[in-house]
Amino acid sequence: MKNRILICMWALLLTACQQPTVYVFSENLQDEQRKQLDAALKAQNLPYEYVALEIPSTFGEATLLLSSDKIYPKETEQLAIIMQELGYQPEINYTTRSNHFYGDGNIGFYLKNAVAGSTFVMPKKLRTTQCSEDKYNDLLVTITDKYADFTLPSGAVVRLGWEFLYSYVVIYYKTYSQTYSHSQPLVTTPFGAKPSDTYTFTAHVNLPSWLDCSLQIVYMD
Repeated sequence: MKNRILICMWALLLTACQQPTVYVFSENLQDEQRKQLDAALKAQNLPYEYVALEIPSTFGEATLLLSSDKIYPKETEQLAIIMQELGYQPEINYTTRSNHFYGDGNIGFYLKNAVAGSTFVMPKKLRTTQCSEDKYNDLLVTITDKYADFTLPSGAVVRLGWEFLYSYVVIYYKTYSQTYSHSQPLVTTPFGAKPSDTYTFTAHVNLPSWLDCSLQIVYMD
């Protein structure tokens, strides 16, 4: 009788300690996106593993694959929020116990870079943000096919050439350039979290100071 009780207690402990694993698949994420993803995965409460396999072509940009035999709503919501904060709208798919990855409530986390493999389109208007000098925040930057026009605090407009090169936006000034990585995070506003296109500068420049800024557009509608 005593042994039977011990066996039951041991089984209960094993059940209580079991946690699903999140299997993370990613493709073509930019450095800033990968850093955000790593930080967010560390902050959530499930164990996770990166898997070095291609994402199926039938999957969208952001997919959560759940085990149909056991679903964890709270944890699934946490993972969906991570995708949304990176600028993606997650799709939920279900799989069966026959898939060895996804038995016992394990979760597949699939994320593709939205820009990779498609024609890059730069927003027509951006604003400077995260500037090293505050007076240069919120300057208007107007984008055309070849040029980025910076409207300075004085009202003067400076026209610079730009291009999209190896997944980075590059703006040229005299003999050097400023390079920006693209991401699509949600941005906190007085009207709630809103999607954005954000171009984060990858290195500081001394002059001109108005080029030592990131660029961003927040979509309010």
